[in-house]
Amino acid sequence: MDVWDHPRPPAGVITIEREGSDRCVLCLRGDVDTAVATQFTANQRREQVVVDAIDAEGVTFMSSSALALLVKAVEASTAAGRHPVLRAASHQVDRALRLAGIEDVFSRPEPGPPPSPS
Repeated sequence: MDVWDHPRPPAGVITIEREGSDRCVLCLRGDVDTAVATQFTANQRREQVVVDAIDAEGVTFMSSSALALLVKAVEASTAAGRHPVLRAASHQVDRALRLAGIEDVFSRPEPGPPPSPS
């Protein structure tokens, strides 16, 4: 019997992407479980996550640790004078925010004008 003795690679990922020279986006994809959130936090060391936007459109699962990470990012960003928005969220993220009672913590972008008829 073969035994896989290596840790399973994470099913999700959290990254900070740069947009232009001064905007940062916290991007979350896949199953963002406690292991993924903990690894991201450890990689940041003691640096606070300051971002302008959060993109969680590709999230398929979100743990409470990941929710806490998002709240801390919003708090740190606001304290740094930024106005972070949750610009994209999957159904799973919206549901997790609603169940945790923290959906109002996250600003959403204003809807744009409807597309003009061609």
